Amino acid sequence: MLEITVAICTYNREKYLNQLFDSILAQTFDANCFEVILVNNNSPGNTKEIFSSFCSNNPKIQGVYSEELNQGLSYARNKAISLARAPLITFLDDDAFIEKGYLEKCTKTFALYPQLGAVGGKILLHYESIIPIWENKYLNSLLGYFNLGENSFFFSKKNYPRGSNMSFNTNIFQKVGNFNTSLGRTDKSMIGGEEKELFDRIYKANIEVLYDPQIIVYHCVPVERTTSEFIRRQAIGAGMSERIRTRTDGVFSFVLRILKEIYLWAASIILWIFFSVKLQFAKGNMIIAFRWWLTQGLLGWKKE
Repeated sequence: MLEITVAICTYNREKYLNQLFDSILAQTFDANCFEVILVNNNSPGNTKEIFSSFCSNNPKIQGVYSEELNQGLSYARNKAISLARAPLITFLDDDAFIEKGYLEKCTKTFALYPQLGAVGGKILLHYESIIPIWENKYLNSLLGYFNLGENSFFFSKKNYPRGSNMSFNTNIFQKVGNFNTSLGRTDKSMIGGEEKELFDRIYKANIEVLYDPQIIVYHCVPVERTTSEFIRRQAIGAGMSERIRTRTDGVFSFVLRILKEIYLWAASIILWIFFSVKLQFAKGNMIIAFRWWLTQGLLGWKKE
């Protein structure tokens, strides 16, 4: 009996897929209890052939291949939702891999808290090469890092699971709707915010969301994602997504977000002073640069 759908939405990440598939094969969970849906979002390479090989070499895996012609992560995720047959669904990034007990822990957590709408866990970094000199705990989230400690707790409305490690009761989408297709990354755009916007709707519906530190994903960090240019595009995209999200909620929401940005500027300057005193200028300078780039996107001064 199917208990959980593993949804992989992919665009042009063929080199990572086998690593992710290997982590799925290493699961402690019975293969009869999960399905793997791969949604190809117009990848130019041999994604279909890689997935077909994975399924044919592992006949116990219940694999479903689909294509989403509308470009964008939100479109691809919504396609996976429409195909999912299990009562739970977990979204796995195509450049990540999961810990051995991931699926088993996901299903057990939902069984323990049947009122849950969603669960999120840790996202740890797997560097492919060097760790960037600017790396620090205040910027690690730019690379996908997410770690809120070793204790489980219910999220407040100020926080939410991140996209590389989020699982849902599948019926939640009937209650609050799917991912917002005006947000979410495409092949060229770094606009995100679709996860935050979805969880805003979940919280407004008074549905509980849990953080479980035992549910762990490893996010791959290639050297090209540690460059200043990548961080610049990511920061501007984050600002643009916040602009879209808050302006959709109304003028008051947008004004509050600008006031929050002022507060974040003050915090960033304090951190810059802290790292400068320690002669760690690269860390402090990247914090200021990131804040400046995000502010430009938020205010509509610059696009990617």
